[in-house]
Amino acid sequence: MTVHPCKAWLRLGCVICVIAGLIMLAAQTVAAADKLILASIPYRQETTLVSQFAPLAELLSRKLGRPVEVDIADSYEDIGARLHHRVADLGVLGPKSYVEAKEKYPEIIYLATNKNPDAFYHSLIITRRDSGLKSLAALKGKSFAYTETGSTSGYLYPRQLFRSAQLDPDTLFSAAYFLGKHDKVYEAVAKGTVHAGAVSSSGMPDAVHLNGDMFKVLATSAPIPRNALVAGSHLPPPLVDQIREILRTAEEDPVFKSSTATSKSNGFLIRNDSFYDIVRQERELN
Repeated sequence: MTVHPCKAWLRLGCVICVIAGLIMLAAQTVAAADKLILASIPYRQETTLVSQFAPLAELLSRKLGRPVEVDIADSYEDIGARLHHRVADLGVLGPKSYVEAKEKYPEIIYLATNKNPDAFYHSLIITRRDSGLKSLAALKGKSFAYTETGSTSGYLYPRQLFRSAQLDPDTLFSAAYFLGKHDKVYEAVAKGTVHAGAVSSSGMPDAVHLNGDMFKVLATSAPIPRNALVAGSHLPPPLVDQIREILRTAEEDPVFKSSTATSKSNGFLIRNDSFYDIVRQERELN
């Protein structure tokens, strides 16, 4: 069958357009793959967290030979979804948010645990030194501040501290507030806006620096595993292994060591998913 010359040229034009479209799509995919997005839960002010993770982003970017951009999530819950939908490539998750993300998205890959100077921290229930409050029971009828329900040290563990003291955290307070971030809880306690609050022990040095040594600890939790660094399952296994090795040897890198000399995130420990089983057990109690 003879094909009319006009139709032949039309078909050829269509083929060229399809090929051009595929080339452009491939170029866009490669360009997108060149940059890695590191997303973090919003446990402190955004500017503080971006500054805190800058040395890590620089280290990964330099070692991998591609840009690494830090992005602070809107909530504790959406990092898992970002990784699942490939909106983020790497994530920093609190212990509770890691456990919950792993439960919902099992394909998320554990990489390492933050170190400062070891792999654990604590939840603290604090008040002002001059508040006159001396025990958890003394908080009956008082106002209290959590961070948010997704927080490990700002919500999950402190509720268990109350229960261990035979107190019901749902009926104990005259009012309970959710202030979102640990530094906001420290600030509210310091100003006397609330009688007491639940915070991470990691924030105490900064809080004392800003407000003076005015805080009294009413209760301290058992050790809690620190933040988990994770990867999305869409990253190639060789790249995941490379990133894990960079994290394992981060403290040996002179630039990273210098830039984190006064930082809260000064290295990483390679554990595994079961390291967070203690948090899973705590969730079951709540």
